[in-house]
Amino acid sequence: MKTVTKFADLASVPEGQQLKVLSEAVSFEIGLVNTCLDLFNGQYAFGKQFHRIGALSAAPVTAPTTDRIKAFLGQKYTTPSDTPVLSNVAAKVETFFHTNMPEIDLGWTNFFTYHDLRSSNQDSFEIVDTNAGVQFKQRAPGEVVEIRRGISESETTVKAVEFAGGVGILDNWLRFQKWWRIDEVVAEFQAQAWDKMANWHYQLFTAQGAGINVPFDTDDTKTLNNAAGSIFRAVRGRGYAIGQNAGLWIMTSPEQVGRVMKMLEARQGSLIVAYNDDKQPITANIAGVISTTYVSPADTGYYLILPNRKIQRGNWKDLSIKSNVDIYKAAEDLVGRMEFNAAVGDTAQVRRVLWQ
Repeated sequence: MKTVTKFADLASVPEGQQLKVLSEAVSFEIGLVNTCLDLFNGQYAFGKQFHRIGALSAAPVTAPTTDRIKAFLGQKYTTPSDTPVLSNVAAKVETFFHTNMPEIDLGWTNFFTYHDLRSSNQDSFEIVDTNAGVQFKQRAPGEVVEIRRGISESETTVKAVEFAGGVGILDNWLRFQKWWRIDEVVAEFQAQAWDKMANWHYQLFTAQGAGINVPFDTDDTKTLNNAAGSIFRAVRGRGYAIGQNAGLWIMTSPEQVGRVMKMLEARQGSLIVAYNDDKQPITANIAGVISTTYVSPADTGYYLILPNRKIQRGNWKDLSIKSNVDIYKAAEDLVGRMEFNAAVGDTAQVRRVLWQ
């Protein structure tokens, strides 16, 4: 991950102000990914990790425009004194969005309903599974409508989880103007934080037991159709109002994404189907394919996901830092914190589709 902040500009900052300016610049730098996610309401995928298939994909396929970035920053930094130092803000943010964002593993964001809890005083949210027993029946004129009041309710509580990490920037890096060392440390600091977040969310799917497995049946396309049907039947009656045209996502390893993409070519009217009498076309609406290294290359299949609904995530605190001078080690210590959590509240929305 590249940084966009010009840490070399610290050379022109008076020595007594360098640490304060450095802390402000690092805070701005590590907030850029969340700034981009805010532009897209918490769901983003771009680059080779994301493969657009159907027309229902909610993920952007282009980075934000310059005008959109400037408009957003105009809301975020309303006065000149708020603008971060060491950075030509709009130009640098645009560069970051176009060069860095496609490299970050954010495909998981498309699977979850997003709850922005950064200004909330609640330390948790609930995924509610309510069955009110509502039934629609044919009604004769004047007939009394039956009112259901025996509501059974269960819920999954998702608590905020804090993650933290620290790094020290040595005084000698400033004294001898080793700006590249600061650049390297800040880039690694941010990359490790987002890797942790990706791993946390992907493992909610990969850690599911064998109960979500769909066995191989004849060929890849028939097995995919079986898996889609399994999801639609399992969620019927759960209040999702899901039909067969609902957009499904595929999550797979980089090693298997080629096989998945080849399989998805087998649609009605394609040559693959036309010249193979026993090959059935794919009938499911695949919104997109996410490939990630958090799916093992040894995994026995890929994951078919009905997104949102009871698959939810919350964000209580963006990655942010606090700094402190360590006089014993001649360093500026930076401690980063972030708070988030997620849950798959209904495993009926997920299927592991097995290869032969």
